[in-house]
Formats: sequence, C-alpha cells, structure tokens
Amino acid sequence: MLSRKRPRMRIVRRSTKHSQNAETIANNYDLLIQILVRLPVKSLLRFKSVSKTWHSIISDPEFSCRLFPDISGLVMRKLGSPANKPEYGFIPLGNKSSADDAPFKYLDFINHPSGLKVVQSCNGLLLCSSSRYDDKSNYDYYIYNPTTKQFVMIALPANPQDARIVYSLSLAFDHTKSPHYKVVCIRDPDPWLNISDDPDSNFVSQQIEIYSSQTRSWRLSGKPFLAHVNTEFGGGVFCNGAIHWLGAWNNTSFYFNVQDEELRDLPMPPIPDDWEDLRRYQYFSESQNHLHLIEIYQPPTTRFCVYEIESDYSGWFVKYNINLDLLTVAYPGMVRTYSVPSDLNYYVFSVLCIVREAR
Repeated sequence: MLSRKRPRMRIVRRSTKHSQNAETIANNYDLLIQILVRLPVKSLLRFKSVSKTWHSIISDPEFSCRLFPDISGLVMRKLGSPANKPEYGFIPLGNKSSADDAPFKYLDFINHPSGLKVVQSCNGLLLCSSSRYDDKSNYDYYIYNPTTKQFVMIALPANPQDARIVYSLSLAFDHTKSPHYKVVCIRDPDPWLNISDDPDSNFVSQQIEIYSSQTRSWRLSGKPFLAHVNTEFGGGVFCNGAIHWLGAWNNTSFYFNVQDEELRDLPMPPIPDDWEDLRRYQYFSESQNHLHLIEIYQPPTTRFCVYEIESDYSGWFVKYNINLDLLTVAYPGMVRTYSVPSDLNYYVFSVLCIVREAR
C-alpha cells in the first residue's frame, strides 16, 4: 500500500507596497520634509508626537520658515465698526491673493464683554488686549495665532505691596530663530527699590520685565532707567531681534535687544534747521527686517523720504524718495481746497504700511 505525503505548505511573507513606501519615506529625510511642509499647521502640531525625528523636523526654525509664505495682504480694521466687536478687512497685495484669503474677519477667539483690539502684529502672531469691564484702567492681554486659531492669556506681572503702572507690552517673535516668543513689559519700578522721581520733572523711572512662552513666567531685566513721560512705549516695533520705541517730542528714543537684554539709545534723523517745532512722526514700522521711518516737515506733503536705519545703528539713510503728485490728479478729493498750500495738512493721506518684497 502506497502512502501519500502531504504537500508542504509554503508560507511566504511579503512586504506590501504600502509598507515599502512608508519605509522609503521614513528613511528619506528630504522627502519627509517635502511632505510635512504641505500639511496644515494643526496636523503638524499633533504629528510632533509621532517620533523624535518628526518632532525635531517640525520644531526646527528653518522648517517653520517654509510653512509661512511671503506676505500677500494687509489686515486693517474697518472704520465705523463697533468697539466691542471691531470688523477687519483684508487688502490683497499679491497677484494670487484675494479678499477671501483673510485670516479672520472678527477677533472672536474669546467672548470678551469689552471687545478685543490688536496691539501689535509680529511675524504671524497678534498681541491683543481688552479693557476689563470692572476696571477700564486695566487690560487683559492675549497672544493669538490666527493660523491655528489658538490663543493664550498673558497675566501681567504680579504686584507686590503697591500697585504698579504698566505702560505697555510689546511682542518679540522670530520663527526663524526660535518657536518661542517673549513679551516685554514697561512698568513702574518695584516700590522697595526706593526710587523717587522728581515731581517737577518730565522724566520718570521705568523698569523692563520679560515674559517667556518657554518658561511661562515673568522676570526682571536690568535696572530701572529714566524716560520722558510721553515716550511712545505703546508703539513698540520689533525688528532684527530688538524692540524700538520713539521718544516724545525731541527726547531720547530707545531700542532693546531682547536676546542680550541691552537697552540703548536710538539715534534719530536731524530735524530741519528751519523747523522750530517738535518732531513730526508720520510712520514708524518694519518690513522684511528693515526699520523704516517717515517724518514730514515741509510742504508740499506729497513728496517725502522714507528713512532706513543702518545695520549698526549709526544713523539713518534715505531709502526711498516718494512723489504722490499724480495721486492728487487722479483723486482731487485729497486736496483741502479751503486750506493754503503752505499748510502741512494741505493734502489728505495716511501711510498705512510699507511692504518690501522678500526677493
């Protein structure tokens, strides 16, 4: 009797095409970056926990630079919108952008009874504030990311024994260098320092305190310094790692290097010899890491210069010469016919923003 052998069963383990592709991507650093950079920001925040490699890639400041395209428009508050719910419009600047690309229409990330306003915009983050309904002299501050719709409330530095006046908060954020931001506060010095200001003087002592999103805490920076009571600390401009403040009238202007925590005097362009009045600031802001200043002293005001600060802060130079004469022809409503041409306000216009292209 013949016996039959059972046929042997051959088990073959095959790697699926899907697993092969996944392994190829995982081992190809450049290809992985090309894929991740095309994902929404919210997804990237979750994908940081996938692996140490993914966390390292997504947290890299150079990777962050590739996520945010060059500026394509301006967000402006619409005139006549209610104070407790201001409406914002979008002015497209690029050929591929439109009004539908606005990152937001209302600041409604939190239902605040007094409404919210934008204090400062800094490389994609917004510093917002709102007065407290029970105390109009105090404000609540928030850091808002319109891309991810996330926000954080920033508690002001704690008051020790006596109440301290907070004059301004300024935001410092550069995603090309760090994923973290800092908030610089200008306030009265601590009362225990026994600094007494001269009541007859126009200069008062100020103290800098810094909040870090990395430590989520405040700490003092440097010693108190003297500044004119009308220094524009509320209009701080962050540029090249420093926050800049314009001095009131003809007094000292300042800039504060956030990394080195050094406060220095900011030189200003000379006032014309035939101008006996005080400084006339028309515009002060930055674009593509270039600090710009416009001051208009003499008519006609349709012609003026745009200054730019030297890289070593040794002074200012004329970057652009502007001539708006053709605008008065196209828009005759700019001319105040009831005034005289020698009046500095003979032409009606405002410089909203100077935007420099990246390339």
